[in-house]
Amino acid sequence: MKTYLQDRFFTEKETVLVESGELKATLFTYSTGVEAVRISNAKGSATVLPFMGQAVWRCDFLGRELTMKSIYDEPQNCTFYGDTYGFFVLHCGLTAMGNPTAADTHPGHGELPLAKYRQAWVEVGEDLKGPWIAVGGIYSHLRCFSVNYDFSPTLKLRAGATSLEIDVEFTNRKDLPLEYYYLCHINHLPVDGSRLLYTADPKKAIINHEVPDGYRKDWADATNAWLDKMDINPSCGDKVGAEGESYRPEIVNCFMHHAAKDGWAYTMQLHPDGTAVYVKHDPKQLPYGTRWIARTEDEDALGMCLPATAEHKGRLYCQEHRQQRILKTGRTVSYHIETGLLDKAGARAMKKLISEAS
Repeated sequence: MKTYLQDRFFTEKETVLVESGELKATLFTYSTGVEAVRISNAKGSATVLPFMGQAVWRCDFLGRELTMKSIYDEPQNCTFYGDTYGFFVLHCGLTAMGNPTAADTHPGHGELPLAKYRQAWVEVGEDLKGPWIAVGGIYSHLRCFSVNYDFSPTLKLRAGATSLEIDVEFTNRKDLPLEYYYLCHINHLPVDGSRLLYTADPKKAIINHEVPDGYRKDWADATNAWLDKMDINPSCGDKVGAEGESYRPEIVNCFMHHAAKDGWAYTMQLHPDGTAVYVKHDPKQLPYGTRWIARTEDEDALGMCLPATAEHKGRLYCQEHRQQRILKTGRTVSYHIETGLLDKAGARAMKKLISEAS
């Protein structure tokens, strides 16, 4: 069953749209005027902004908030994602992605982060894995004589699950090839004392020294010193809260993942209590595992793996390094990504998969 969403469905009071067993979708409007859909099961929930980028604003399982810390309690009604930064999942691309250079003309991370969706829905169904509930939508990006594509993400939550399934699909509707880039920006909360485990060789990591000019000198010096250590030994950043670490204002490095024996790449933050959070993706489709970390008083974020088609350095850099992709007229591309919380048994099983892939 699919229910199409309309503006008039959303009020300040949270109301139930659909309920099926333990699965439920409720609708409400933040005080900032941004509409939200909360999908939930017996284990937790995810809050999606159906008309604003189809971004996931918050995610919690088993009483634990997974989302990064930020200065924003609510999503702001704005046009630049940096004015409301604090999402759990953000779609980035598609005609450009990453931080634009001075010579680039595209906005940061392209047009997708806060894209305005005219069509969005809640859907419930069942497959061989059991019952599920999902939020989806279609964003159509049209620019005369140049671009016409449909971008359709779906966020699925299954009964009894403590993870989210993210499916992305986009189609080139233009009678010209589409040059495209995509990054899935997943922002977990760091937990000091945790370890990062992943299906990538840290010796092949791309370490970027990108501390802004004019940044507070003592913080800049500390971050540059930490990056110097990573140049020698990238795995020194695998301990969360390690002595000497500095991620002010942020660091953005890149790990080239390979597949475990089941064909998927894995990244996990293994917590001191034996539980973990993780990201799962297909390294053949999304070979660039960007690691974004920011640890300041206002922002505390562990983007331990942002699966992407390219590096984060803007369209011109990607073109120069031949990282752009081309989609022919009428063709469709799809990606599948998973993220969420693992119990101790699940964490042990994923740790084993990662160790066997090393």
